[in-house]
Amino acid sequence: MRHPNKFSLITRKFNSKRSPECRARLLKRTEEGIIVEFTGTKASFACCFDENFIDYAYMCQDNGLGKYKIEKISRPETYRFIVHYRKLNS
Repeated sequence: MRHPNKFSLITRKFNSKRSPECRARLLKRTEEGIIVEFTGTKASFACCFDENFIDYAYMCQDNGLGKYKIEKISRPETYRFIVHYRKLNS
């Protein structure tokens, strides 16, 4: 993937504005997409927490990493979400 450090920068920027309510951690990056873990003090509240997942995708787009679409969301624990994003060809 072309921008390995930009994802780290975006994740740090995301966390600086949302932690401790929501915190992102990039788990995996491939040519097809990314997998991000979201945790935080507000993760147990279903209402509006998923907006953070959408915001992360917009931050990728706004920082020149392309468009990403949420493909799958899983919740292995009460305070933890795993979000799979698929990179869109545009």
